[in-house]
Amino acid sequence: SEPSLCRCFAMAALVDINDHAVGVPACIVGKPLEPFLAGFLEGGFRQEIRSFVEGHAASFLVVCTDGSYPLAWTDLHREYRELFDRQLTSVVQEEGFSREDFREYCEDLRQAAAGLDAEAPLPGASGVRVAEFWDFVRSLTASEDFDRFLSIMFGAAALLHNHTLHAGGVDEYPVGAQQSPQEVEVEVTVPAGVASGEPMAVEYLGHQFHLLVPEGCIPGTTFRALLTLPAGVPGAA
Repeated sequence: SEPSLCRCFAMAALVDINDHAVGVPACIVGKPLEPFLAGFLEGGFRQEIRSFVEGHAASFLVVCTDGSYPLAWTDLHREYRELFDRQLTSVVQEEGFSREDFREYCEDLRQAAAGLDAEAPLPGASGVRVAEFWDFVRSLTASEDFDRFLSIMFGAAALLHNHTLHAGGVDEYPVGAQQSPQEVEVEVTVPAGVASGEPMAVEYLGHQFHLLVPEGCIPGTTFRALLTLPAGVPGAA
């Protein structure tokens, strides 16, 4: 007989950029919750997310020097969330719910699941286990997670400069040029309070690197540095 559960990928789980998946982990949900997540697998929506990620990837080839991120990244995350919010509204309406009804439905299920064992059946949702419901909630709200969003965009950015480098016809890349499969040259701005010869930490593509400020550099000036990318970064060996 047909299994009562099916494996589905929530949000943009099937959005790939040259075989590099970007999105959220696979989740298993019971059939009563299936249609809501299935709506995020529609080809048109997946392409919309792909276009957004590819179109903004270059904005994430930025060296961060003070432990904070550019404000533009927060704005882009807001736009990313709005894409999912609009799709959720569409899916919920197709299933005959209003947004308020859907929130109340999820809240009722949340209260029913509270305190129950992960393997227990979820009251009010035939065929769904408690663990499956929490997995559903995490998947449905994944676009709200800024760190997950950054991971997606950093992966796309790493692929972008790697593909640009190998596209041919360009002799020099002032910033982001890959010197070897594992090295990338970046431009670093010396932050306030750091003098020449002193160590400083920078973050690039979600990874932290420790550098020494070259002699003669003062706060506000820039210098070029060669960073060795971890093997797990797209484009690195």
